[in-house]
Amino acid sequence: MGHDYLPYHARHGDQFPLDAPALFGAETALIEMPISWSTDDYPHFEFSRRGNTLLQGLRKADDVLANWVDDFRYMAQVMDWGVLTYTMHPQVIGRGHRMLMLERLIQTLSGLGATFARMEDAVTAFRAQSS
Repeated sequence: MGHDYLPYHARHGDQFPLDAPALFGAETALIEMPISWSTDDYPHFEFSRRGNTLLQGLRKADDVLANWVDDFRYMAQVMDWGVLTYTMHPQVIGRGHRMLMLERLIQTLSGLGATFARMEDAVTAFRAQSS
């Protein structure tokens, strides 16, 4: 969760002194992919109560679709290149009406010019752009 739309090199040895700015460690060869809880299906759809924590979930699929499409529209507007990662759990997205929403998401993003790629291919593209 270090960047909304760009992969980045993970670092090793970051330090966070109490009364001083963070000291970033050396970059590693590991590429982190952008990810956000807002593009994960679980917090939007699943109801969960644990102790004093309540995850309301149970959002309308069309509301989640609108958010996810707007995430792409924003990325396309402000970035020359980027990766938008949607996280989907089979037991969550696999309900019938949510599968219909996923189908509409793919159709809408395709119409907006999105390309769909495996993470490995996105990492290769990132490395090509950053070299």
